[in-house]
Amino acid sequence: LGFDNDEADSGTNFWQELKSVSLSSAADSMDSGTFTAKKYLWVQIEYTATGGNVVNSVTFNSDSGSNYARRGSDNGGTDATDTSASKISSGLNSDINSGESAFFNMFIINKSDKEKLVIAELISTEAGTGAGNAPDRAEFVGKWTNTSSQITSIQVPDLSSGQYNTGSSIKVWGSD
Repeated sequence: LGFDNDEADSGTNFWQELKSVSLSSAADSMDSGTFTAKKYLWVQIEYTATGGNVVNSVTFNSDSGSNYARRGSDNGGTDATDTSASKISSGLNSDINSGESAFFNMFIINKSDKEKLVIAELISTEAGTGAGNAPDRAEFVGKWTNTSSQITSIQVPDLSSGQYNTGSSIKVWGSD
């Protein structure tokens, strides 16, 4: 999925960066802005909470209708599901508190005539900083049921009282 100089097409990476957005001030949401539609997407979201707790979720193309479903678990626990939801919740049963950080990777199959399938892993310092505290983790799968267009923007709204701190970011890569 990267560079292989033994191939005839050497120098062509599988992943092309489509968007990279970093907050210049604290905000209640992050938005990738519009990017070129690709069949496969890789998304990385990194943030620190400020001014209160952050509970993040993900929507695509600003769609907040009941068009999402999710299954996931926190720290290897029992599966939880959300169906006919207005977003895909990233997991972690409790909020990310002010000063704590989180990072997640999402991989998405983004075919225009199919439901968009998502698989993601998230890690956070929610349990506390330092070597005496193991990080928290969440794994989830989800889908966006739109079968008429591809994802061309990603929104990450905060559902709680805090904000995403300055420097929080969303990066999107794609490939066909």
